[in-house]
Amino acid sequence: MHRAIAVDPDPDDVESQGVPAGLRSSGTADLAFEMRSGRTRAIRTYQAGCLRVRMPRTEHADEAPYAVLINTAGGLAEGDRLHQNVRWGEHAVATVATQAAEKVYRALAEGSHVHTRLDVERGAQAEWLPQETILFDKARLQRDAMIVLAQDVTFLGVEAIVLGRQAMGESVRSGRLRDRMRIWRNGRLIYADTLSLDGDIARLMHNAAIGNDARAMAVLVHASDRAANFLEPVRAALEGARGLAAASTWNGLLAVRMLAPDAETLRHDITAALAVLREGRPLPRVWRC
Repeated sequence: MHRAIAVDPDPDDVESQGVPAGLRSSGTADLAFEMRSGRTRAIRTYQAGCLRVRMPRTEHADEAPYAVLINTAGGLAEGDRLHQNVRWGEHAVATVATQAAEKVYRALAEGSHVHTRLDVERGAQAEWLPQETILFDKARLQRDAMIVLAQDVTFLGVEAIVLGRQAMGESVRSGRLRDRMRIWRNGRLIYADTLSLDGDIARLMHNAAIGNDARAMAVLVHASDRAANFLEPVRAALEGARGLAAASTWNGLLAVRMLAPDAETLRHDITAALAVLREGRPLPRVWRC
């Protein structure tokens, strides 16, 4: 997978591209969880624009809550922006997922932008489990995730990209993807990852050193003082991977990278790794639909 540090344009630069403001979609979701009286509760569920937040009933009384983010615009197009902010207060336990895969359509100029900020405070257990992002041909997406952790927390996150829906006969020949993830712990940068695909994406992904003909990819990150304990179980689970997968761990962080020929294969492999990292707990219902 081709990964390189890149300097991305200011997301506000899209204002100068001549896209009528009325055609843009903008959405903000601002969530906060706190532990109160022995239970985690959502104390803030601010939503604006095209983003909506729902809190489904849990299947069991003692199950931790989870929130579902919904983009009512039906996807991302030229000039669209999403801002997602989630805070897990001290000792809070909660999962945030998305209702469905996010679709990114053909862009005219700068494309769309997704900005995510996750703050996990002391003793909290946080899961960030959005479903896949599907890029269409000539799509342009800039996605930035900033994850700020206290020292003694557990964090599990996944980000997945699918290049066209193979079942629909779609392919991605060209476009641009800038996907950045930064993780800080106690004010120190511990993980920095940038995926940059620009121009002839089909040719880049055909290269054995970059994509090996894959059309789907994912990164899973687990941060905790138990991260190293999961390495061998995750590797054992990935022996049955249908695509390519590898896991490594260092300094309280475990990272899993995946390449797959299609979305179905990628979903199979992600689910296998999550089953280990979630210690057998079932995935949110939106992942099982």
